Amino acid sequence: MGTVLEIHLGFAFFVFLLGLFIGWVQLGRRVLVTVIGIQVLIGVILAAWAGVSHTPLPGTLWIHILGGLLAMGAYIVGRRIVDRDERRYRILGWAISLVGLALIVLTAWYGVSLYRVQGI
Repeated sequence: MGTVLEIHLGFAFFVFLLGLFIGWVQLGRRVLVTVIGIQVLIGVILAAWAGVSHTPLPGTLWIHILGGLLAMGAYIVGRRIVDRDERRYRILGWAISLVGLALIVLTAWYGVSLYRVQGI
């Protein structure tokens, strides 16, 4: 389980870097939705592995999962809004991308705190 957890933590840093550098353009939002989806899949594999090995998961893990899904949703909504081709929609898309980046940062921070406190 340690290896999958290290992959999950390393990939979280990759997601953060992508959100920071390419999450502001249309193609970057598409890439981020895919990469966050892969990160969620790695998390599901990690949770399944913990279940098989009878490792107790923290009761507040749902906050971490919800944060990742909301970040993915923010990039999906931001991409859909910018598709409208008006300047005001482009600014709103950037604002929603900023919300997505904030959710990525908060979700990663919460995941690291779960790791430190719970020792998953």
